[in-house]
Amino acid sequence: MKKIDIKGIKPEKHIFHNEPLDVYPTRISFSKIDFWPENYRTVLHFDILEAQKNKPVSKLSLEEIIDFLVGRPELKLDDLASSIEKNGVKVPLIILSNGMLLDGNRRYFACSYLFHEAKKKDEDIPKVLYDIPVYVIKKRDVNERTRQKILAESNFVNDWKVPWSLDVKAKVIDDFYYSCINEGTSKEKTYKEIRDVYGEDKSTVDAYIETMELTREFISSAPKGKRNKFRENVQNKFLYFWEFRNKALKGRGALRPKELPTVKKLFFKMMKLERFNNYKQVEPMIRAVRDPYAWKLLISSKGNKINMVEALMKEQKAVRSAEDKVRNFLGWLQTKADPTSFTKATIVLLKKVIRECSKLIR
Repeated sequence: MKKIDIKGIKPEKHIFHNEPLDVYPTRISFSKIDFWPENYRTVLHFDILEAQKNKPVSKLSLEEIIDFLVGRPELKLDDLASSIEKNGVKVPLIILSNGMLLDGNRRYFACSYLFHEAKKKDEDIPKVLYDIPVYVIKKRDVNERTRQKILAESNFVNDWKVPWSLDVKAKVIDDFYYSCINEGTSKEKTYKEIRDVYGEDKSTVDAYIETMELTREFISSAPKGKRNKFRENVQNKFLYFWEFRNKALKGRGALRPKELPTVKKLFFKMMKLERFNNYKQVEPMIRAVRDPYAWKLLISSKGNKINMVEALMKEQKAVRSAEDKVRNFLGWLQTKADPTSFTKATIVLLKKVIRECSKLIR
């Protein structure tokens, strides 16, 4: 075991399931920490590993253990390692004064992955591994019961943390993007900076920015006295604007330049009048612009007949899907079908297809 020097560090009181304990906050090198094989996060994985290797974990090298754990997709160690390499360990590990890890096995193994990957490639060890934040607890202060309380408080008890919603993520990225641009940073460097800080690629950043631009346009279209109401509408139904951006501005079904202003105007009106029943109705509203009958229904009703238009669009989609299946079947008959492999049942079915097709053609 590797004794951790906490001399001169002022302890803090932390509560673990109603039991106060002295913890000593400090920063140490990764090499001073030993993982705890019995940690519940990884113990089940170790059972599988031991069965595969036919030997206990204690007899395996750390590299063997890391190689196995990185291959477990549910642990997402490579993603965590990438985050730690860029941003360091954010949540302190809890360790005993003898270096034994109590909480933070997954963070520990992500650091191990960074360490061993650097060694394999003969690269410098990432600097973040020399500066790991930890809470040290004196070994004499912990018994099996307090150990369980620490584990429960850190892993089992809900911390009631609410993840950022889509609109909040979009605003954060949008603000960060324009603050970089306004400081004179090039677009290329701005995208790189966002990727380093938030882990978002260029296409996602563009989606956030373009959706935020759409919401600003919607809010500015309101009379000054009603803009707060429009802002609240955006906050409550940001997903509708996200859907409009993805379906109207991108992909194979993107609107043509002449179509976009007309469709956007109707979209804003329907958002204002709260015509949509759910965000999935945004796409049929967009597609309706290329169907004169459906579009007339929407315009004349100020979007009130969106349910009817949605049903029409679904029916058209079903017809197109059927056409695609017929086309695929025909292609199979012409190029890949092997009559010598047909069963009697297949011949009967083909005869039925012939009869039905003859009826339709007549």
